[in-house]
Amino acid sequence: MGEVLARYADDKAGAVASVDGLVYSIQSLAPFWGDLNCDAVKGSTCRLYEKDRAKPRLVEIVTKKGNTITRERKAGASTVRRELGVLQAALNHAHAEGLLVHPIKVTLPVGGEVRDRWLTRSEVARLLHHAEPHIRRFILLSIYCGRRASANLELTWTRVDLSEGRIRFKAEGQVETNKRRGSVRIPRQLAGHLHRWSRKRGTHVVMFRGQPVASVKTGIHRAADRAGIEGVTPHVLKHTAITWGVKNGMGLEDAAEYFDTSTETIRKHYWHHSPHHQERALDIIERRK
Repeated sequence: MGEVLARYADDKAGAVASVDGLVYSIQSLAPFWGDLNCDAVKGSTCRLYEKDRAKPRLVEIVTKKGNTITRERKAGASTVRRELGVLQAALNHAHAEGLLVHPIKVTLPVGGEVRDRWLTRSEVARLLHHAEPHIRRFILLSIYCGRRASANLELTWTRVDLSEGRIRFKAEGQVETNKRRGSVRIPRQLAGHLHRWSRKRGTHVVMFRGQPVASVKTGIHRAADRAGIEGVTPHVLKHTAITWGVKNGMGLEDAAEYFDTSTETIRKHYWHHSPHHQERALDIIERRK
């Protein structure tokens, strides 16, 4: 399995939207699966992997004052499901390349309900207060634009047009995937920050010590721990942006266009927050005959 995962990483590194995500998943898979033969992949071993990843692991966190604290972290069901999905993709690729004679099926954990976790404005304010400067930039981009972490981290200044007031998250020539990026008009709240940041700009909007940032997971975790807020991830920030928009009355089509997300996704995961949710149905039910 180690050879299968390595081959998949080498062949797909330039063709996936998030190389960092692929590397992280393979690094998580390798300790458990790396020395096993491919025919060991079955329901029982997949369930053992799920149990192994669910074990709490100690992680050291450096506070803003420089103190080190220890927190327990463990992989949730959605993380394990994503990692096993990479395992399945690697096995499918090995079979397509003739490395495996027969296809092998990975048993995935049962998909749970999508967590309806979003941050209040006071929580975001506390998070910003306790975050490092480059993490603050990432948070503000996420809250006002509602894009995925990779889109924010890969955003270069060449795609930020302050005169026209627009950000192009999709790079020139970049293949659009189902995790769409698109472009967005810059809200006035974000425009002021961007003008200030642009006075001393590097290549990317979010940078740390003069270098682009590959991941903000640790930085987000540290800021959340300092602020005393639970359940904060980079994706929760995107979820928060869309939830705020819908709660403030943004229509279904407008939300889908601005956040470059399908109307089906908006309706399924966010629309229940809208003041317009079931508005017509309620009007008919309450109508006097």
